[in-house]
Amino acid sequence: MDYNKIIFVCKENVYLSPMAEWIMKGILMDKSKEICSRGLVVLFPEPRNMKVTDVLMNHAVPCEEQVSQEFDKAEVDDQTLVIAMNFPEKVKLVEEFGLTENVFTLKEFVDEEEDIIDPYGGDEEAYDDCYVELKDLLYRVKRKLDWR
Repeated sequence: MDYNKIIFVCKENVYLSPMAEWIMKGILMDKSKEICSRGLVVLFPEPRNMKVTDVLMNHAVPCEEQVSQEFDKAEVDDQTLVIAMNFPEKVKLVEEFGLTENVFTLKEFVDEEEDIIDPYGGDEEAYDDCYVELKDLLYRVKRKLDWR
């Protein structure tokens, strides 16, 4: 499939999906591809978690200020890859939004099992470990998509 957009989805769009969004934007040379992140439970616009911002800055990943945004099925077309950060989010995307094609968990897309370790409530080391895992997985996504 020739995707031109990735939407990373997590529960609240303040931890995992924004981290994945900015890491992917940092490693992707082809700026014609759209990369964004959304949440499934966004009651009000909330800023990205400061620990996420800190770990991105510590790894020299350029990132702009952002607030959480709710997932909207209208943003998805047949060239959109929807990547749920973990299995419960994928289930909700399938059951509540009726998405059945081009929806994967991040690890599923790169042929791995399990879920990503959520750093929520952890210290800086937990967020750094999550960054390292995400970066590796996202380079693999880039290779699998054959994106520059």
